[in-house]
Amino acid sequence: MGFSVESLIVGAIVFISLLVHEYGHASTAKRFGKEPAIILQAFGGKALYDSRGLTPKQEFLITLNGPLFESLLIFIPFYLLKMDLFPQSSMVHFALYITMRLNILWCLFNLLPIGNLDGGHLLRYLLEKKFGEKGHRMSHQVGIAVTLIAAPYLFSRGLYFFAVMLVIFAVQSYQYLNKTKVPLSPYKSYLSGVDALQAKDLEKAKTILKRLLKTSDQKVKNLAHESLAEVYFQQENLQKSYQLLLNSDHQILKRGKCLLCKLAYAEGNYEIISSYSREIYEIDPTFEIALLNAKAFAKLNRPQHSGAWLSTASQFGDEYLPILEKEISESAFDLVRETDSFKQQFNLINA
Repeated sequence: MGFSVESLIVGAIVFISLLVHEYGHASTAKRFGKEPAIILQAFGGKALYDSRGLTPKQEFLITLNGPLFESLLIFIPFYLLKMDLFPQSSMVHFALYITMRLNILWCLFNLLPIGNLDGGHLLRYLLEKKFGEKGHRMSHQVGIAVTLIAAPYLFSRGLYFFAVMLVIFAVQSYQYLNKTKVPLSPYKSYLSGVDALQAKDLEKAKTILKRLLKTSDQKVKNLAHESLAEVYFQQENLQKSYQLLLNSDHQILKRGKCLLCKLAYAEGNYEIISSYSREIYEIDPTFEIALLNAKAFAKLNRPQHSGAWLSTASQFGDEYLPILEKEISESAFDLVRETDSFKQQFNLINA
């Protein structure tokens, strides 16, 4: 068997192994309603999908199923070789043996609790579940410790590529730990979190802002509540965003109060909208807020207030009138649509 043929077989095995591994991630993500895509890179592959809205448990399972799918490429060749169906000198025997050995090596390496390896992600999920944000930092610390042991061993065995990869991951973890140290000023830390939020680096923003929920600076703590709720909202974790705002000090909320009322409408908490209707309109005087107030008062069967807010919404221009007419025909206005006071306001809008 020529060297070129062996190299071709090994290359094909590497390609197939990468696809099977990433298919494990992608198929699980698809099961949770995502639309994944698999891409192959110079040093591996990646299953791309929008992680917004996924629970930590779902992310854990998506990560875990990559190595689990790949383990099929260990056990299937192992049993075929054990059955001794193919001569040891055959190309099939060679391919099965290389498939088994390569995937054993890659699975063991990939499950090391380091950096961006699957093992690092799995450890991070487990530690965050147990220790919260502190667990995230702990996972990076564990990764550095494991690298100090594993990298020299891999170098001694001649596995230089894997050893260098571990060192790179460890350096990244070290940089992360330095970057996310709590500054002396909680307010500066808060501004750093806001910058990350504005830059759409939601994970970094969440890391910083969650840590500030424990600060003794009450003003910064309140600001962190509001901004963290925005992070959760952008990640489509609406329930968490709503609960965070609902349990915060409403008196200090600004734009967060508008977000609270929008989320409260979806939760059926119309009373809170009626309480803050004027305030949220002063903070954000838009058609959307005026309509939100009108719908909330309609749900509370308060036709006069509902009609008044519809009248306010109509003042944003004729282009909004078709939207208002459509909204009024929806179920939100069922309790007030036929009342005299509401009809009076509605007729003024159409006049």
